[in-house]
Amino acid sequence: MLLLWGIWLFIFSLPAAEWQETVASPNGSIQATLHLEESSGALFYRVRSRGAVVLENSPLGITTSEGDFTAGLSVSSVTRREINETYTLPVGKRSTYVNRANERELLVRKEARSLRLRFRVYDEGVAFAYVLEGTGPVKIHGEASGFRLPSLGGIKYWGQSHPNNYGYETMLGQVDSERVSMPLLAELEDVRHFVFLAQAASYGTYIVPHFQREGRMWRVRFPLDQEGPVETSLPFQSPWRVVIISPQTPAVLVESTLLENLNPPTEPALRNAEWIRPGRASWDFLAGDRDKPQVWIDFAAEMGWEYHLVDAGFERRFDVAAATQYARQKNVRLIGWAYTPNLNTPEKAEEILSRYAQMGLSGAKVDFFDHHPITGEKRTRDFEDTQASLKIRDYLMEIAARHHLVLEFHGCTLPSGERRRYPHFMTAEGVAGMEKRNPRIENELTIPFVRNVMGPVSFTVIKFDRSLGSYAYQMAQAVVYEAGIQIYAERHDRLRAFAGVDFLKQLPSTWDETRFLEGYPETHIGLARRKGQTWYVGGMTVQPRMAQVSLSFLDKPLNYRAEIYRDGTSRTNLILETQTVNSASRLEIPMQQNGGFAIRLVPTP
Repeated sequence: MLLLWGIWLFIFSLPAAEWQETVASPNGSIQATLHLEESSGALFYRVRSRGAVVLENSPLGITTSEGDFTAGLSVSSVTRREINETYTLPVGKRSTYVNRANERELLVRKEARSLRLRFRVYDEGVAFAYVLEGTGPVKIHGEASGFRLPSLGGIKYWGQSHPNNYGYETMLGQVDSERVSMPLLAELEDVRHFVFLAQAASYGTYIVPHFQREGRMWRVRFPLDQEGPVETSLPFQSPWRVVIISPQTPAVLVESTLLENLNPPTEPALRNAEWIRPGRASWDFLAGDRDKPQVWIDFAAEMGWEYHLVDAGFERRFDVAAATQYARQKNVRLIGWAYTPNLNTPEKAEEILSRYAQMGLSGAKVDFFDHHPITGEKRTRDFEDTQASLKIRDYLMEIAARHHLVLEFHGCTLPSGERRRYPHFMTAEGVAGMEKRNPRIENELTIPFVRNVMGPVSFTVIKFDRSLGSYAYQMAQAVVYEAGIQIYAERHDRLRAFAGVDFLKQLPSTWDETRFLEGYPETHIGLARRKGQTWYVGGMTVQPRMAQVSLSFLDKPLNYRAEIYRDGTSRTNLILETQTVNSASRLEIPMQQNGGFAIRLVPTP
């Protein structure tokens, strides 16, 4: 791992009067201005992108037992830093991550108390966090933090109304609610920008917020199920408030790795750990045949997939130790389901996860984070976003790491870049996926622009009769939806007989590079992803259209064999075409309603 930090330090005293400073991103395309209002002593920020205002004066501040840092402030000093860092991860939409930003750290005072505000400006957006120094307990009561979108011009919003009842998720789509779950995507129609509001680095020292509308201001609000203030200890840093800014198209936000960049570095014991293996998994829950592990293991081995996921009740259905031993002989690993209320203390989690490891399991799917850890009561609002629920997630990641278990979280809050710190955190639900009954195709075409921007998504792709999409559309989902372990929902015999089975055997689950090709929330998407020298392209649509796929991302000196799976005359008709292409080629691919395409591009000699 390469780690380079360039730091410029300029510390000086400032008067307690009106103050402001502008900081630009490394390439200068984004400028943020921090401003202390003299009359109120309150901090604000505003942001321009390519000269266009994307955030007007927006409030900063946090209320704690150490003091109310929302007004009556003075700026005592400013520290300037340049962040320049490169690191690698075994999972994600790329293998090498570049973290470059210009940072300002403000030391603000209120009487005898002080707070530090860390504010970063990236080429792809801005982020800020609050820091309290010292020792001992501290309580956080709330924030003044907000995002004020431009007062003029049309705005469209996509996300989920809050509360969205995780585990039984609300569909993604356009929203017009007073409360919206995090994240929120806005299109500023007049200045032709997409703005994505989110949080990065969510751990048990805090909460996952939602947003409350005040005109065109969106304020950060604590979960409805949060019981009292956040109780943590000093020193304390809040999660990062994040704004990803994408001009013209959603390309920047779809390709962004900003959330990973804002998380702590990988835990030392997990760096380059050989047991952390991304991959593909068969799954027996929706498919059936749940008491035939050997059949599933043979199928996974035949496909070249790394895992088979056994769901609820697996310990009652077969000899797990014998199955894991058989799977190891086939170079397949088993992941076992676990029920969060049974792991509601670190001691219980240690007992169960250590037993899983002793049985030979290589991972755990941990489900139902909507139960109170003390009372056991099921909560139906947003308990998954509370500090109590995040604390459970924290110790599960730590205990699983000690026992060399990869993790999938189900019925949970969203990821927000935590896989940088814990790369064995492979995927999470937090989406209306294949398990959802009465689905909407618009939900599935919003996932790449909202949910998957937050991190890996456990949609559980391909279930021929359950999906609303054509067979080619379902193949494209396996390319478009990124997850460290891509879980396939269809039964083994039906996948064996599928005309696209060879594509699924080759398709990886983690990538070296990701390119946005085209798309718009709720309507269509086209993405290209690279593994080694091979590229995979996936396209999905709601309405019939002719996709125009430029292959300019290919290496110019090379020719490629293109294997194109596209819609035929019906939903179940899959056509395979092959041709030789290069970086100058442009493909025209017809897509039917709820249709799609999937392409594999392999360099030819």
